[in-house]
Amino acid sequence: MSVGKEANKKWFIALALIVLTSTAYAGIKDHDFVSYDDHVYVVSNAHVQGGLSWKNIAWAFGSTSAANWHPLTWLSHMLDVQLFGLNPAGHHLTSLLIHIANVVLLFWLLHLITGALWQSALVSALFAIHPINVESVAWVAERKNVLSVLFWLLTIWAYAWYARKPAWGRYLLVILSFAAAIMCKPMVVTLPFVLLLLDYWPLGRLKRATVAEVDDKGQHSNARARQTDTKRAFPNRTLAQLVIEKVPLWLLALGSSLITVKAQRSGGAVGSIETYPLPMRVENALVSYVTYLRDAISPFGLAVFYPHPGQVLPVWQLGLCSLVLAGVTALALLLAKRFRYLSVGWLWYLGTLVPVIGIVQVGLQSRADRYAYIPLIGIFIIIVWAVFDWTKSRPLRGRLLAVGSASVLIVLTVTTRVQSSYWQNSLTLFQHALSVTRNNYVADNDLGELFAQQGRLDEAAKHFASALEINPRFAHARHNMGMMLVQRGKLDEAIDEFSKAVAIDPQFVDAYNKLGAALAGKGRLDEAAANFSKALEVDPAYASAHANLGFLYDQQGKTDEAVASYSNALTFGMDNTMSAQTHFRLGKLLARTGKRSEAIEHYREALKLKPDFAPAQQALRATPTETNQNSPK
Repeated sequence: MSVGKEANKKWFIALALIVLTSTAYAGIKDHDFVSYDDHVYVVSNAHVQGGLSWKNIAWAFGSTSAANWHPLTWLSHMLDVQLFGLNPAGHHLTSLLIHIANVVLLFWLLHLITGALWQSALVSALFAIHPINVESVAWVAERKNVLSVLFWLLTIWAYAWYARKPAWGRYLLVILSFAAAIMCKPMVVTLPFVLLLLDYWPLGRLKRATVAEVDDKGQHSNARARQTDTKRAFPNRTLAQLVIEKVPLWLLALGSSLITVKAQRSGGAVGSIETYPLPMRVENALVSYVTYLRDAISPFGLAVFYPHPGQVLPVWQLGLCSLVLAGVTALALLLAKRFRYLSVGWLWYLGTLVPVIGIVQVGLQSRADRYAYIPLIGIFIIIVWAVFDWTKSRPLRGRLLAVGSASVLIVLTVTTRVQSSYWQNSLTLFQHALSVTRNNYVADNDLGELFAQQGRLDEAAKHFASALEINPRFAHARHNMGMMLVQRGKLDEAIDEFSKAVAIDPQFVDAYNKLGAALAGKGRLDEAAANFSKALEVDPAYASAHANLGFLYDQQGKTDEAVASYSNALTFGMDNTMSAQTHFRLGKLLARTGKRSEAIEHYREALKLKPDFAPAQQALRATPTETNQNSPK
């Protein structure tokens, strides 16, 4: 095939992949934000809503909010707000465009390093429209996933460029790309391991791979030429040299891991060894490895959250999953020389899941669809290359491959459209999760929270009660039950629920804050102040607790303390509504102490944030300035 014809085919395939992906995800343009973490990343995040400013950029690089350090992810959300405001369509469009870029980049990259055009195209198509990847694309809060993979793929591309002609300038690009990927999501720390696998196949950089071997037909062939399917030469290295070569990348991965563990522990995301003993974690990991494979083959019944099974996994399930993993691993290693893609794809899958397989338990889930975004590429490589090997030099099988591939892609496109429709809003998302999982106390809790926000308190109470029946120690359900009781005016019962929440989770700042507010409502001001202060011990930058403490001090006539607390709240940032309320309260306090000019500035700031804020409008009209004492009252 001429170079020109091959280039034309590549461009045609890239265009077809773009159309295919856009078709599968066409519906997300009409989706809303969901209440599951989108408020943390965008909807209620004052720094993100402030857009790209030097202050917010500094916050992004210094913050471990959301129990992670991912400054580039924060910057991408800020840019979206700058461009689209809080219109969810723009945010979803950005995530989709990044996913499309990942699809095309994966295709170009695989073709670059393997020389196999149609295999690369089919792997990329499976990656593009597999339903298990819907969570990463349709969930705004998972921007970190698609964005990190963009830089992850760029790092591999830079590495292939470096491997052809090693030079420090080229290697620096590898380091910078990998650093950018880490600053989007720390799960990519396994990349140095993936690069070692690629050194073995398809790059053929491992020195022993150049020895002549006997191929599957009993004929001698140059292993490196056969395994890469290209005429591009890559300088060989010993295994030790290849490992040492990646030391800067290993160090970046280690640094990122340490920062991540610290951030997740401080954010309360890491499960304790008492709650999740090591044997339980290992058992869940074994089952999860096989479950991801099942979902890759049969992607039905996918959900936003899968409850951790705890100690209820049956022995037969553990035994079966262990046999499957051991059997496939043994087969992959036995056939490593004959089918290099088999061992590379399988180890890719096993290795890239290690950070999120649950040995270090982060969150309450047993597994998550978003974690399969990178690992399943290894499985897709195995499947596609194996099928192409099966059809090689057999015309009838080749035609079957073409028909079968088209049929699979059609089914996956339809399934992905259906799966993405569940992400339309919070209601459809959690109702679907409850319909396809068992004992899903997180979905019950979030659905109850949604009903409570809509004033459907009886339905909310039912779901909170269901969540607590499944898991009585679920602090968030206790907190939300307390919030619902506050709405019903049952402050004593609410105080009891908030108290249980902080007893279960002593790092739960929202529960301390709400407990303080409920105690203040009962006139127990000293206890209220103690709980606001406890929230600030856990998180000194928790703006809402500063604002509530300021209001409490204001009521007690502690003017200096109130001004300081209100000022702290505004410094650390809140959403526009809360910020406007705090500016207004601080303005009223300053006006009472005769500081009219400063009071007016705060009223005006409140109206900038919320132009229809009537109390601030009235206060501004009623406050005389130093130059006009006869302003209308």
